[in-house]
Amino acid sequence: MLSEIFSVSIYAYAVMSNHYHVVLSIDPSEMTDDEVADRWLKLCPVVDDRTGVIYAARRDAILNSRERLTELRGRLMSLSWFMRFINEPLARIANKEDDCTGRFWEGRFKSQMLLDEASILASMVYVDLNPVRAGIARDLDDSDYTSIKQRLKSASTEQELTAISATRCELPFSPILLTEYIDLVRWTASKQSHMRRSVSGDVDHCLRRQYTTQDVWFRDNLPSPHCWQRAMGSTDALRAHASAIGQCWIKRHRAIAA
Repeated sequence: MLSEIFSVSIYAYAVMSNHYHVVLSIDPSEMTDDEVADRWLKLCPVVDDRTGVIYAARRDAILNSRERLTELRGRLMSLSWFMRFINEPLARIANKEDDCTGRFWEGRFKSQMLLDEASILASMVYVDLNPVRAGIARDLDDSDYTSIKQRLKSASTEQELTAISATRCELPFSPILLTEYIDLVRWTASKQSHMRRSVSGDVDHCLRRQYTTQDVWFRDNLPSPHCWQRAMGSTDALRAHASAIGQCWIKRHRAIAA
């Protein structure tokens, strides 16, 4: 998997009919020079090298160049390069199936920076609910090609929620049980569909552990399908981010001034 080559942790994903969503983090990791060379050659393998001579020569060329090692180390910790190695092969396969050429994707991928624990958790829920929200699936169990369906297969009372695929397994927010997360996803779907007011103990506990509340969850944390913003987080987190990047304000549902 690409996430095993790149220094990337995958928290949630949903593959739809004409696009996909993924929640991930780039994890700066200490890779040895040998690891950098081996990972890159696994990513870009040598074709028809039965004796391994070409592979060895390419590997030595990487290891003997400090500039090349620095360049490749940066690529293996780059979101843009990670997305490139997902999107380009998919485009080639699709064009081959359709017997056509030209651009497959509408444009460059869009990304949002998640600034705090609640926004990360909310984005995971948002992504896991994509098929249900779009009417493609009736329930989480019917949501094919999603991280939530993968998680449902291994749900147990004592198991903590972990990354789907990661260089590090822990998630960047307060620990919660997998069953608590599943309850939160189901409750969010129910709340969005029927605007129910009741909150179970597990859902309330899950929200409080991420320093958020029911009202703030829907108002500030959960992404909106029709409102694109560059960063997600609480008002204070967005103000701090705007200040850090030298801007006076940053777009949300309403503008947040620094």
